[in-house]
Amino acid sequence: MSITNEAVQTVDLAILASFGEAQEQGEPDFVVELIDLYLEEGPRFFNSIRDGLANNDWLSAKRAAHSLRGSSSNLGIVQMSLIAGALEQLTTNQDASAAELLQGLEDEFTRVEEILLAERQRRTS
Repeated sequence: MSITNEAVQTVDLAILASFGEAQEQGEPDFVVELIDLYLEEGPRFFNSIRDGLANNDWLSAKRAAHSLRGSSSNLGIVQMSLIAGALEQLTTNQDASAAELLQGLEDEFTRVEEILLAERQRRTS
């Protein structure tokens, strides 16, 4: 898979690659570990947000959206960070449209997952 301009806007691979500076000789690829952790944790955040919204537990939904925003931002996953931030704001205001935005966030995660898996493959080949 080639990385397109859309992919660069979705995931800033330069930010992700900058974590390679922490790579220690002979250790597993640090960036691959970060990718794996993000892809593992993402669905947990979505479940927490979904459960919070379903149970009118706005604080739990907000916390999960906040954590997802921070994790995404730290790794250069730009659009996820922006959407999660918007979702965090909707949960702060207890806005029922948060559920619709959650669907958009999950759709974006599918794109991010594809990009991260391609980057993971490139780094492990």
